[in-house]
Amino acid sequence: MDNKKGNIVIHYNRKKADYKNWSLWLWEFPQRLGKQYEFNDKDDFGVVGKFPLSNWSKLVRFNNLGLIIKDRKSWDKDGSDRVIKFYKIDEDKNGDYHVYIKQGDDELYANEKFERITTFIYAKFLDWKTVEIKAHDAFSEAVIFEDAKSIKKVKFSKGEKEAKIELKNEINLDHDYKVQIKLVKNSKTPHRRIRFRELYKTEKFKKLYACEEELGAICNKKETIFKVWSPVSKKVTLRLYKNGTPTEIDPKKGSDEIYLEKEMEKSKNGVFFLKISGNFHGFYYTYVVNNDVYKDREIVDIYAKSSGVNGMRGMVVDFEQIKCEDLSKIKIHPYSVRQLTVYETHIADLTSSKTWSNKPKDRALSKTFLGACLEGTTYEENGRVVKTGFDHIKELGVNAVQLLPIADQTNDEVNPSFNWGYNPLNYNCLEGSYSSDPYDGEVRIKEFKYLVKKYHDAGINIIMDVVYNHLYSAIGSSFDVLMPGYYFRYTEKGTLSNGSGCGNETASEMPMFRKFMIDSVLFWAKEYKLGGFRFDLMAIHDIETMNLLCKKLHEINEHIVIYGEPWAGDSSMLDSDLAAHKGNANEFEGYGFFNDCMRDSLIRTSKDLANGGWCLTNNEDDQERVMQGIKGTSYDVLDPNKILNYASCHDNRTSYDRVIFDGITNKNEAKHAAMLANSIVLTSNGISFILSGEEFLRSKGGSDNSYNAPYEVNELDYSLKIEHYDMFKNYQKLIKFKQTVSDLSLDKDLNTLLRVENFLPNVIYYELDDIGSGRKYLVFHVNGNKTGRPVRLDLDGYKLYLDTINPYKELSKYTMLVPYETLIVYK
Repeated sequence: MDNKKGNIVIHYNRKKADYKNWSLWLWEFPQRLGKQYEFNDKDDFGVVGKFPLSNWSKLVRFNNLGLIIKDRKSWDKDGSDRVIKFYKIDEDKNGDYHVYIKQGDDELYANEKFERITTFIYAKFLDWKTVEIKAHDAFSEAVIFEDAKSIKKVKFSKGEKEAKIELKNEINLDHDYKVQIKLVKNSKTPHRRIRFRELYKTEKFKKLYACEEELGAICNKKETIFKVWSPVSKKVTLRLYKNGTPTEIDPKKGSDEIYLEKEMEKSKNGVFFLKISGNFHGFYYTYVVNNDVYKDREIVDIYAKSSGVNGMRGMVVDFEQIKCEDLSKIKIHPYSVRQLTVYETHIADLTSSKTWSNKPKDRALSKTFLGACLEGTTYEENGRVVKTGFDHIKELGVNAVQLLPIADQTNDEVNPSFNWGYNPLNYNCLEGSYSSDPYDGEVRIKEFKYLVKKYHDAGINIIMDVVYNHLYSAIGSSFDVLMPGYYFRYTEKGTLSNGSGCGNETASEMPMFRKFMIDSVLFWAKEYKLGGFRFDLMAIHDIETMNLLCKKLHEINEHIVIYGEPWAGDSSMLDSDLAAHKGNANEFEGYGFFNDCMRDSLIRTSKDLANGGWCLTNNEDDQERVMQGIKGTSYDVLDPNKILNYASCHDNRTSYDRVIFDGITNKNEAKHAAMLANSIVLTSNGISFILSGEEFLRSKGGSDNSYNAPYEVNELDYSLKIEHYDMFKNYQKLIKFKQTVSDLSLDKDLNTLLRVENFLPNVIYYELDDIGSGRKYLVFHVNGNKTGRPVRLDLDGYKLYLDTINPYKELSKYTMLVPYETLIVYK
């Protein structure tokens, strides 16, 4: 085959011919970087994407292509991940391969008449002796083969499209099984591998292949041990490299020279292992896997703890040999969950703006771990100077920083473009693009540990955003190669379930993915002294796994905080009764969830100012939900330890953009409305959470999904700190208030919270006691409704702690409240 000739030609049909917003995402197995491609032609069927096979490697016909139909500006998809398997497609006279796709259908078709490329719908083992086959076309005969030897033949007098066949003996997972059928309509005899997936959930499989031992590359002074679990594989070979960069990534810095290649032994429980004399810290390694689905597929170990550039080769790591910040003696700060003020940010956001620093030496560290903890950076405008970056966070006074995903992602680490990081590749490796040298897997470890130490010394715990719910691509991933069909959920049709909205979802209920999740978070917590974990799309995980995971984390340190999004991205195959969603939150043990009820009731983002949430309008239901949030409760959950209150996060619009979206065009009024929302968040029981930049009126230009928008859209613009320095000072006082006032860290809901009827529905009022200072505080929040009568208070004898609109407000018998105001006074 000459890979310089031929094209892949993808034909796509939509019912209403609405193609404007649709594009293709293509990637070559195994897990090479994907890229967005635009349809570049049309035909009678619909739109066409025609691309030379030379766009990919010379092995593309053997590796196959992954394919996603997606929105051009987001990850909204038509269907799940698809795979173009070239060996199943006939070339045309020009050497081109054609596939046809229709809207809402995961199938790949051979032509515009929707004739299928493959006859089979599936062939699977229902149990250890029963095969079930289902085809699109009727067949008159089926033959079962074991390692190419016929073991069962069944004839069907009338022709069947589905059948169950009983075997004489139980099958052996070390063998290959396939079925061949004879079609009724023609003389073709297509065949299909019989999948094992249904067997993985049987008690027999769980008993035979139970694994509790440590996996990965394990170093000590005398030897290095490699262990990987892959019961269905017949052969796994270890490859050791001195260089972590394949030559296809960088011909000059890379090398494909193999230092050692050796076949691993297989134990009874499906663990392949190999012991090598000597400590191989700093070497890079891969596994070459052979089973009935993948042949000679080279992958990265799912337990690798660092990697070379672009995550293409795992790195053998002996942490005792890495000379860097010693975190072994530090402990995370023992903050109560209810005292936490969490500041969510992205490594690049903190430092990508020119307003972060204009010094060349500083700019060299922009968008890196070292930049995110660099001290001494400032921004000056018209003679006024403000602190930026790390110093800004310290000055603000938060006690926890949540970093958007910092684990290894599927991207170009040498020439990175902005991405939030929800495209996971190697879960236990740090992302190389945030290091000063992405080619050296040790550098990223040193630099991130330095960051953790700097934040710890400033009294700030680091919380890691983790994305165990999906992989960038399931098919061809290291997980799938090691155990095809095991680590992911599937629909009844056999296609990948898409609860993440990203084409696949992992299966936390499977014992070995449950083990992997727990092993992974324990590794991060122990090695990097992390103060907590934020779980992306937590409802894709089952409660049993989450409860056990949190129990294990709290055995390390009871103050590790765990919370997550109590929803999925799309419909999941996980039973709703078992899922970690908000409806099951009373079953959560040791972890909490984002209170979207509070978020939506503050500012609704409704495109309708009349229904814009309590901060903007009078709505009794919204007011009640906000007050429940202030108590540290939500839905039927009455435990503040489980509640995380917030007005905005990286997803969707900033608070300011949400207010503008609702129709408030007066900038000053919008500013006060955004301030009010977060004032409520920071005077609530439970965890208080703010998006970075809210403290100086951050805007993303209205973007509600900036996951891959330019750095300029996502960056923190510190010139806004000068423009809205009054807001910054408000946030400082609110954060201190949240962390110190004892009534805001109650272990139960704030029953003192009340709505004073004669203040009208536009005011929320409550009293707070602070044991430490002996003060009694009164807190007033006023929404933007201007139609009611003015509210006058007798505050004679009180002292002003904070007024978010007038910092010099005088208190008297005739103190007036104004729209969008938060007023805190004390005696």
